[in-house]
Formats: sequence, C-alpha cells, structure tokens
Amino acid sequence: MLLEHNPIVVGVDGSAASLGAVRWGADEAARQQRTLRIVHAMNWEGPADGQGLVLDAAAEAKTWQPGIAVETMTQGGSPAWVLREQSRTAALVVIGGRVHDGGVLDASVGAHLSGFAHCPVLVVNNGWRWADPMAALPAHAPIVVGVDGSPSSQRALAFGYGEAASRHVPLLAVHAGRARPHDAVAAGLEPWLRRHPEVETRFDARDTGVLETLTEAARNALMLVVGAHRVGWYEQPRPNPVTQMVVHHASSPVMVTRSV
Repeated sequence: MLLEHNPIVVGVDGSAASLGAVRWGADEAARQQRTLRIVHAMNWEGPADGQGLVLDAAAEAKTWQPGIAVETMTQGGSPAWVLREQSRTAALVVIGGRVHDGGVLDASVGAHLSGFAHCPVLVVNNGWRWADPMAALPAHAPIVVGVDGSPSSQRALAFGYGEAASRHVPLLAVHAGRARPHDAVAAGLEPWLRRHPEVETRFDARDTGVLETLTEAARNALMLVVGAHRVGWYEQPRPNPVTQMVVHHASSPVMVTRSV
C-alpha cells in the first residue's frame, strides 16, 4: 500500500481520553492511507514510562486497524510545544479533549494547537468514550461545518466534504448570526454541491449566537468542522475566541482547519 508522506500525529498521555484519540487517529490513518505517529511529550507532569506508553498505544492502534503503519516517539517538552512542532510535517494532529482522568492533554492544549499548529487539528472531546475496544466509533451521524462565507470557512468545507465523502455520511452546513446574509452564505455552497453530488447536503441558518449555534449542532454530529481565522496583525492563522470556546464546549470531536 502506497502511503501519503505526511503522517497522522496523535498525542498520548496515558489517559483514557488520549487512547480514544488514538482510535480516531488510527481511523483517519486507514482512510487516508497515511502512517500513524503516536507521540508522547516527556515533562514532569506526565507518566515516567513514556516509551512503554507509546508502545502500548501503538499495539492498540494495530489491533483496531491492523493494516496501518504505526511509528512511535517520545520528545521532551510541554505537550503543546511538542505537538506544535510535530504539526510542521503532519497531515493532521489528533488529541483527546476535556480530560478528567489524570491526563495532561486537555482542551486547553487543543485550543492552543487550533491557533498555532501548522496543520489541521482534531480535538476528540470526551475521548474516553472510545477507549474501550468494544465501543464503536460513530458511523452514521452527519459532519457539521460552520460556515460564514469567509476563506477559512471554505477551507472548512473542503475538509468537511472530504470527511463526509470518505465516511458516506451527510453534511450539514450551519450559519449563525447576521454578520452576513444567510442567502449569500448559502449561495457559496453551490460549487461544493456540484463538486460532491454524492454527499447529501443540508444548510441550516440561525439568528442565534455562533457559539450557541455550533455547540447545539454538534450534539448530534459525528464531527464539527470549523475554520481558523486570521485575527489582528499576526501572519500565523489563529482562531477567534468563539472558535476556542467551541473547542472547549462542543460535545462532538472538533476539527479546526488551518487557513492558507
């Protein structure tokens, strides 16, 4: 099997949430035909046996997806810094979010990576739900994409349609607020409808706040996809505060795409 060059990187810390993230990462690696790289950041907060931790996670990944290539590594530094450096050559970085069982890769790391990573970031909120080998990953729920007509939301649509097409699930495009007319945003979906006629698509426009709208839509989503906006004078794409709040509060996994 010919592998794509850039790996899927998963950060692990020994928690059940990060093990659930490994399952999501293994699934992405299998569907994208990429190597899965399991990474542990060695610092004073984490477990001492980092090498054993990544090897155990690799064994689990191979059990879930026997056909994927898996590599492991440990690196000194904070989780946010290590995974940001890994993102330079990664196709995707995956971490568990909202950890409550002693892990250190929590949603604050996800919020940091969503602003500073060099590739898309998948924050698997409540990842402990998929740590059990008997727990099936969601298969039939829609991919929800937050859209506002901006270039970053077009990037989010590209990722969202890629996920929906490969998983054979519908896509729900959600627009909130009144910053741009709903009709104008809906018209921006037309090229994607022509490009992906195989994906069942629905548009939902609401006048409620962006955070409220997206977190509500995420309740029944397989995944929520949002774009990273450029804010202020910085050249590095970084999310606005609402995006960071979505990463913290959405019940589903959240994919934050990188603006180009």
